[in-house]
Amino acid sequence: MNPDLVKLAVAGIVGAHGIGHVMGWLPALGIARIEGGSIRSWLLTDLIGDGVSRAVCGAIWLAPTIGFVVAAGGLFGDTTWWRPVAVASAIVSVVAIALFWEALPVFSRVGALAVNLAVVAAVANQWSPA
Repeated sequence: MNPDLVKLAVAGIVGAHGIGHVMGWLPALGIARIEGGSIRSWLLTDLIGDGVSRAVCGAIWLAPTIGFVVAAGGLFGDTTWWRPVAVASAIVSVVAIALFWEALPVFSRVGALAVNLAVVAAVANQWSPA
């Protein structure tokens, strides 16, 4: 298979995964509402209050949005730094999902966790499109 085509496909998946994280921070900022989603954290909301919890929700979902899109650009651009950016984004994404479990619909949570796992596995196995 053509390595450039593989690179384009993987970069597209990683970038789209990043964009999917808007489903977490748009509601936290009051910009949109996700059907069946909640920005309430099972751990943080009662502990630190709704306002601070909402701010944490926005930040913790925004970080992988930016990180995965940047990692996708780095992957497509043949850089080496995309790997740690992608792994860090995957870790933050898992933390966001764990803290704000109800923020995403079930299918989105499962899909996001699967892509996060695939990203970490690919980097751990030193995957390269070449």
